[in-house]
Amino acid sequence: MVAAGLGMARRITAVIGMVALIGLLIVLVWRVYLHHERGAPADEPTVVSNIYRSA
Repeated sequence: MVAAGLGMARRITAVIGMVALIGLLIVLVWRVYLHHERGAPADEPTVVSNIYRSA
């Protein structure tokens, strides 16, 4: 009887953990989306390739 209760608790904990991880992923993707929607600020460094620069 106790083992069945522990197994159910383990499953519930696993589901809560998966929901938390998926929620965190959604929040992070949303923050990146908003960052790119607003555009890059002028003081943000930009990587520029030296291949096309004239000598």
